[in-house]
Amino acid sequence: MINTHYHFDHVAANAVFVDAGATVLAHRNVRDWIHSENLRMFGNDIKPRHKSFIDALLPPAATYDQAVDLYLGSREIHVRSFPGHTGSDSIVLIPDAQVVFAGDLFWRNMLPNMIDASTKPWIATLETLATNAGYVFVPGHGDLGAAQDVAAFRGYLVTLQTLVSEARAQGKTGAPLTQVVVPALTGKYGQWEGFEYLAEPSILQMEAELSGRKRIPQPQPMK
Repeated sequence: MINTHYHFDHVAANAVFVDAGATVLAHRNVRDWIHSENLRMFGNDIKPRHKSFIDALLPPAATYDQAVDLYLGSREIHVRSFPGHTGSDSIVLIPDAQVVFAGDLFWRNMLPNMIDASTKPWIATLETLATNAGYVFVPGHGDLGAAQDVAAFRGYLVTLQTLVSEARAQGKTGAPLTQVVVPALTGKYGQWEGFEYLAEPSILQMEAELSGRKRIPQPQPMK
């Protein structure tokens, strides 16, 4: 069982697989953050039932830093760490099947959760992934995609970054900034799933990132 990152919607079933005999494998930051960073998402007023849910999440039993190769008979499985969405992201690439399980590094025709995102390395990651022409991409959210869908998602992040940068250069910040950027995004991305809920938060998170105010999870020192 491979966790592609630490967010609770991607690790909450770990115990089910372990009970069935599986070993959970993930980037080392997933083990470090599975409780602390997931608790942070609920804020200071976290309800007891939510805290109990997060406290009960089962961390991975095996970790890696950059890469690990697995083998199922003659089938090679390449697990690779890439930056962008959380700082704990991995993809799972199966060369003979030409399939990439991309986790939340790729959202097909959907606006992503950007609470932990670092968009500059994320854009570079997507550029690398999109070179796998002919592969099927399994996103963390949304339908199956191809390399051109990965490129389209990269285009969204580039566009968002550019529009927020331009608005900041005009002295816009906060609500006035979102009022400028949302209409500019709507024409091309307004039909993407989650736009009405995530467009404004994503703009503000991008503003925080570009201004250096955004809190991004930091890895623990190697022991």
